[in-house]
Amino acid sequence: MTEGMSVMKLTRTADFALKIIVYLATTKKLTTMPILSKELNIPYHNMSKLIQKLAKAQLVQTIQGKGGGIRLLQKPNKISIKTVLDLIDGPTNMADCIANASICKSKNCKVKVKLSEIQTKIESILAETKISDMI
Repeated sequence: MTEGMSVMKLTRTADFALKIIVYLATTKKLTTMPILSKELNIPYHNMSKLIQKLAKAQLVQTIQGKGGGIRLLQKPNKISIKTVLDLIDGPTNMADCIANASICKSKNCKVKVKLSEIQTKIESILAETKISDMI
């Protein structure tokens, strides 16, 4: 791949976040970060940062102290994949010209039109697909 090109794929961090949420959705009890790290094969340092971000967005709850841990705060059927991906990586765009109109000066760019249509469909699928669909 040449420099500056991007491939439309999940980042490692987004993949980790989805795995954490799916795991918590299938676990009815509090889970600790060491358990999550070991079970999901996620480095502890990455786990700590992700849990903070997920907690700030009120997707998970962290309980401190003895007997504490982490649990899913929302129901799995209320959390979309799009919510998680946008939280971790921000909005996704298939092409820079979709997000930044100043990049493409052509008013009749058929590539941009088609990519925008595809982008809309992808966002719709991600919004409609819930964590509950993954468990």
